[in-house]
Amino acid sequence: MVMGRFEGIVRQDSYASSPEDTYKPVRLNPRGEMIVPDWMTQLALDGRVFNSSTPVQETALNLNTTARGTDNISPAILLDVPAGTTVIPLEVIMAAIAGTAEDVTVTINTDDGTRFSTGGTSRSIVNARKDDPGGSLCTFYTEPTAIANVDDDTIWAKLIDGGQIATPTTDNPAVFWSAKFFTPPILIGPASLLIFVTSTTDDHTWQYSVKWAEMPTTDIT
Repeated sequence: MVMGRFEGIVRQDSYASSPEDTYKPVRLNPRGEMIVPDWMTQLALDGRVFNSSTPVQETALNLNTTARGTDNISPAILLDVPAGTTVIPLEVIMAAIAGTAEDVTVTINTDDGTRFSTGGTSRSIVNARKDDPGGSLCTFYTEPTAIANVDDDTIWAKLIDGGQIATPTTDNPAVFWSAKFFTPPILIGPASLLIFVTSTTDDHTWQYSVKWAEMPTTDIT
């Protein structure tokens, strides 16, 4: 009986890089097992992961509203994805730093069009690879006014107990969503990711981090 044979190259103590569009054997460990990095880590290595976070590291930001507004026009956070670009949300982390000890509702939503209308503040987007191999084509806003929603699409929601808002901990953030635990949406631009934060009063301040992978739509279609 003829059996298939799979061959690679054992590399444990060093790495060999190759130029684009060249053939190369797969990497094996000394036991002959194929080495496959975590997909999210590989996206970051490729320079395709981006992050937007609290603009001043030492200062939390007010993101609360008392209402979402008719047709969901008052997001706390908005990521707009232009035509020709595809985004895969990877992670949302938010920790309440100060505010009234009251319940807060947080939802993460998507839409199949860009949503920015007016106002708010455009925020910086940082490449997760620190040699900055490329910039994001998306736009990221806090507390803008959005145009009316098209899709009623919620991918995650949480009612946060007021006690947790008053006494947050770094190992138990009020909001934690990860593509490692939930099926991520595929935002083929024009599209958007929106985060709503609502409570009775609007005096809560937050530290936040929103990460996503970004690639040309032609890479997946």
